[in-house]
Amino acid sequence: MVKRVVLARGAALPSSTGLGRAHHAIESLLQSALVPGWSKVTTLEHSILHFAPSRLLTRWRKHPDFVSAAMEGSEADLLHITDQEQAHLVPEDCEVPVVVTVHDLFHLRPREIKAGDIRVPVGNQRPGLFRRRDLKRLKAGLERADLLICISEMTKRDVERMFPGKPTALVRHQIDLDYWDPEGNPRSRDLLTEHDDDSKCLLITVGSDEPRKRLDFVRDVIASLPEEVAQDIHMLHIGSEVELSDEQLVTALQHAEALLFPSISEGFGYPPAEAMAAGCPVIAANLPAHNEVIPERCLLPATDVMAWVDEVVKVHAAWKRAG
Repeated sequence: MVKRVVLARGAALPSSTGLGRAHHAIESLLQSALVPGWSKVTTLEHSILHFAPSRLLTRWRKHPDFVSAAMEGSEADLLHITDQEQAHLVPEDCEVPVVVTVHDLFHLRPREIKAGDIRVPVGNQRPGLFRRRDLKRLKAGLERADLLICISEMTKRDVERMFPGKPTALVRHQIDLDYWDPEGNPRSRDLLTEHDDDSKCLLITVGSDEPRKRLDFVRDVIASLPEEVAQDIHMLHIGSEVELSDEQLVTALQHAEALLFPSISEGFGYPPAEAMAAGCPVIAANLPAHNEVIPERCLLPATDVMAWVDEVVKVHAAWKRAG
């Protein structure tokens, strides 16, 4: 007998965002019958709101009430809330089991992470009044859940530290290899339009400009390259400086000479996995959770600028040889 899942989240974030991508991946698996014995009934979500008071009212009152009402008397077998930022949606005394996917606890457990001789803040160290109340609701929701699904060993350790005794499961994100395959599903470099310069060696970063992503480190690396190498580099910062469509992101990864990923902390880190699926070499910081999924040959000391410079020089030399 097929069991029925109701998915829930807040705003209908697009797949171009990290949490949106993770949600759509779960939805796609269920809709494609790739989870044996389970199917999706519906997704409980709301449109993206831009007016702050409406956003807060919907987040704290309207949407939680909507989810609770939808689950009362529901014939579903499971409610799956697809990210921890919506854990406040876990109904009190829910009639069906509830699971929440936890990508990270950076905001519930802000900290400073030390790498070499630097410390990088992760999460908001001083949230405002409304955010503090919001975080309290999220924590209470996670405590009400029956199971917390963690996407990496690092996240699982954090969850078990914050919620001792709460059942957890490790389920890493999945990548659709066929979608990213540069041979079976190639994209034309022309899709990159004005974002590309095919006369130069294309290097990319993917992610926001928040401190833990450490884009300043990448800039230090590029600035430290020999002049004859630096003049051949086209550096594309996707997400922080340039917004690309999903198809353009695939194109960039299929045609780039390397992805630079110096982030000091990730729940999982989609970009390196997607880059490898697209045939793009990865240069990443040797830190959790990167080193759970990225081959050791791709990892470098997180703060050693010259080690990264040497690797980029090698990438450039290979690009020159290939013509």
